[in-house]
Amino acid sequence: MAGVLILTVSLGFVSPAMAETLRTIPFLESIFRLAGDKGLQKASESSITEDIRQTVTQGGMTLTVSEQMYDGSRLSLVLTRSKGVYTHKSFSDTWAIPDPKTGRLNRPIDFYVNGELVNTGVEIAPGGPEAPDSVIVTALNSGNLQLPGSFDFKMSVYLPGFADPFIFEFPVTRQVPESFVLTPDILKTHDHINLMIKRLEVSTTSTQLTVELQGEPGAHITAIEANIPDKYKVNGHFPVQFELSDEQGREVKGLGSTGGTGEGNFLFHNFNYEPFETIPARITIKPAIWKDGQKLYIPELEITVPVK
Repeated sequence: MAGVLILTVSLGFVSPAMAETLRTIPFLESIFRLAGDKGLQKASESSITEDIRQTVTQGGMTLTVSEQMYDGSRLSLVLTRSKGVYTHKSFSDTWAIPDPKTGRLNRPIDFYVNGELVNTGVEIAPGGPEAPDSVIVTALNSGNLQLPGSFDFKMSVYLPGFADPFIFEFPVTRQVPESFVLTPDILKTHDHINLMIKRLEVSTTSTQLTVELQGEPGAHITAIEANIPDKYKVNGHFPVQFELSDEQGREVKGLGSTGGTGEGNFLFHNFNYEPFETIPARITIKPAIWKDGQKLYIPELEITVPVK
């Protein structure tokens, strides 16, 4: 039968030549397991990821979407390239290459949900040393972006040197065995800082915290940080971060944040974390800032939220 590749892999000895051949065949190993954070690794091991295997070719370059995971807090997927025109770079380096025509850094990806362009950041992480031609793309992780459990997804990927984007379209369904979405709306006030805990989403694959800094009613949004004492600020800004720990004091690792978006007299900040080992009974949220090489906690704003 023409065009069929039959691959037999022995569980015993594999010669160096065969091992090298296997490394060139995509999708034999999960990139989520190789290079993902703890949540993506757990998702892959628990088989709650989806295998897309969608490819788009343009001008000698082929891009492929393989693994995909959506847990309601974030959408992560694996994007793999053929060598194409970037033979001397890993795929993650491609995103920092200026466009040869404009000289500007590459505009990475546009995301659409049910046909509508969504305002979301994007994180692009390397696929690791074993998968230099792959990256892990994470998006839809903004706390004020509320999405349905299932939707039609479109992704337009822009690469330097290509006039047209690489467009992928496929359905996305939330797949996570256990999750809790909490909206405590707890307000803590201290020293002209008005901090509202708006949303806390806890699942077996990720943790997400959305907070709100409030200003005086009718005040301009710039007055929120301006009224905060200088002892809490760095270069004129209030760079607050949050430590999350369970009832036994075990912390989760932060994965990044988006923030500074405003509406009325509110500033929204969204923080993403790896999952807890098990769903906790309660979570303690500790605000802190890094200043002059030291981490300064603000215990007056500490909050404990029951989960279950």
